[in-house]
Amino acid sequence: MGDWAQLPDNSGSSSFPRPQISIGGFGLGQPPVRNLRNSILAAEVGAARRLLLQLNSQTTRVGVITFSEGARVLQPLTHDFDQVRRALDDILRAGPYGGTNMVEGIRTGISEIMGLGTSEKRADAVKVQFFLTDGFPSLPIGGGKRVTSEDTNLAINAARLAGKAGIKVHVFALGEEALSHPVAAVGIAKESGGTYTPVSRPADVLAVVENISVVGVDYVQIVNQTMGQKATQLRLAADGFFSSAVPVVEGRNQIEVIARASDGSTGRDSITVYYQSGNQKSLELEVFLEKEKNLNLQVERLGKSQAEIQKDVERGRESTLGNSQRLPPPTEGPAR
Repeated sequence: MGDWAQLPDNSGSSSFPRPQISIGGFGLGQPPVRNLRNSILAAEVGAARRLLLQLNSQTTRVGVITFSEGARVLQPLTHDFDQVRRALDDILRAGPYGGTNMVEGIRTGISEIMGLGTSEKRADAVKVQFFLTDGFPSLPIGGGKRVTSEDTNLAINAARLAGKAGIKVHVFALGEEALSHPVAAVGIAKESGGTYTPVSRPADVLAVVENISVVGVDYVQIVNQTMGQKATQLRLAADGFFSSAVPVVEGRNQIEVIARASDGSTGRDSITVYYQSGNQKSLELEVFLEKEKNLNLQVERLGKSQAEIQKDVERGRESTLGNSQRLPPPTEGPAR
């Protein structure tokens, strides 16, 4: 769970509004597993940690919610990302357990983001919840053991309330069980104005989570108008913060930034940079290049390129949307 405020004028960002995010959905409907590193939970936690690398802690608050039978706020909204990482580590150590109470996860996220829970209220932030799940709603009606249309409708209604509160819920459905009954996941994303992302191979979520733009900025271009050259190694983060290497000449450089939102609207701004040659390297650029290298290495270790993973996600989205109206067969166990 988290939120973003407006970036300072000299941050190198566009003037699009900033969001507040909720990282939630760590409720898995199965007993603890021994090898957590190979579990879906480990992939979810890894994706959340990967998302943190995309965000600017000066302007963004992030919190963590987990749910199974109920929902718990493990970390209220904070600028301290180290606290968020410790909360994620606690989730991994505890392991997955219990049913999947999606409605409580969403409602708790609404309460925190709106400042009605343990998190401080922030009226000027864009509100977003990242919802990661490996299952389907089985509580409170299904007793944690089976999916019911009532639990599904409760979860979708909670997402509808989130949408009315201006909170977009971006849903990531991981693994076969989640994709076997996508009605709730699809409905939650649709009713809140968020996105639905099916991930059949859980490890692939590491490569796709950073492709979600929580502020609706899907394209940025930076051009040195003095030279007529575009920036290289441009990287656009989930919260709209961007960085790049801009070629410059000695003396005055007019740098123009153009940003496009997902609704087609555009914004532009320009700054003047005076450059004097020297032998000292830019530490910020070196740090940026090292982070970019590490991110590329992480994707390569998944065994597929990012483009291949994205194609798999699109195919999965089309397939699960077609199956989003059927319930899976009920499992044994009493309802409550």
